[in-house]
Amino acid sequence: MSAAASGSEASAPNVLAGRLRLLLVRLSRQLRRRDPSGLTITQTSALATIVRSGPLSIGHLAEIESLPSPAATRLADRLEEAGLVSRQANPADRRGVHLVATAKGSELLTRRIEAGESWLAEQLSAVSEADRQAIEHAITVLEWLTTQHGDDALLLGRVDAATDETRA
Repeated sequence: MSAAASGSEASAPNVLAGRLRLLLVRLSRQLRRRDPSGLTITQTSALATIVRSGPLSIGHLAEIESLPSPAATRLADRLEEAGLVSRQANPADRRGVHLVATAKGSELLTRRIEAGESWLAEQLSAVSEADRQAIEHAITVLEWLTTQHGDDALLLGRVDAATDETRA
């Protein structure tokens, strides 16, 4: 196999997808090891949603987190038992309640973010400036792929245009 062929195969979408998926799993595991919260991934995601989007109903939490209503109720119960969220009456519906992050919940989420970002910054400080620039470019492309353009843009080949724009 020639060097050109191996380079082409290494950048094939299916090869990159497999490497990226495994990398994200490993990175997530590293970050969880440094997580001071002791929460599960599901609990952390729900707490972050409540901090960012609250106050919100359990039904809305279930919708955002793609959970069945009973699971969202149990999740809210656990977060409330831990003192991370509280239930407050919904002023628009006397029968309904809203989930609101407590100060303890917001602070715990902040500490979790700071611990992960501190570790990542430490790791990034150990690589060269050229590698950090390459990582910055990769992050830009991944953000573009995941947040702004959706599947239609990928099908139309707009990824190359976006990466060309970031190089300019």
